[in-house]
Amino acid sequence: MKIIPLLAVPLALAAAPQAPVKVATQLSAGMQLVYVSDGRTQSPWVVDSVQVGQQLRPGADCASLQISRRPSDPRPDRSKLCLAGDTLYRWSHSAWEVFRPVGPDMDLTLVKSNGDSVRYETEALGEDMISGTAVQVVSTTVTTVDGRGNPRLRVRERYAVTLATATSGTFESPDPSGPGRWTARHKFELKSMRPGP
Repeated sequence: MKIIPLLAVPLALAAAPQAPVKVATQLSAGMQLVYVSDGRTQSPWVVDSVQVGQQLRPGADCASLQISRRPSDPRPDRSKLCLAGDTLYRWSHSAWEVFRPVGPDMDLTLVKSNGDSVRYETEALGEDMISGTAVQVVSTTVTTVDGRGNPRLRVRERYAVTLATATSGTFESPDPSGPGRWTARHKFELKSMRPGP
């Protein structure tokens, strides 16, 4: 298991072979991502803008994007992401930080500033069909543990680099009946992608 402080990212992670996908290339301006959460269709996420193939970080494939996740939210999510090897980086304030591993069979732990540890464990690459479009995904288990080693949250999801988000997932909380047990609390799934005008 590799443990990395969130605010101190070694450049050595970029040495892995380049993944065969590119960041946010299946997004386009105006596209709507429609999720179902616990059986209920949610208001669509709207891709306000996306720029792919940018040269933001040496030797990496990068993209800048802005997504409105709520129609009434005046603060859309703006992000800059870069893929180097099998690791996805995100620009935060004034530095690139490791965001998550996106290759198969990886194990990476990030230590957050509040003392929590977030462990990413990836499995095999797969493919989801969304609105007739094939989307490459990597099955990932994300486990958050507090500074005392107590588990707080686990998310089992299928993450898509080309969409810069997950296509499905299950949020789980620790089950008080015994250590190592989890209870599903929330499920989501990307049901459709609607092209922009």
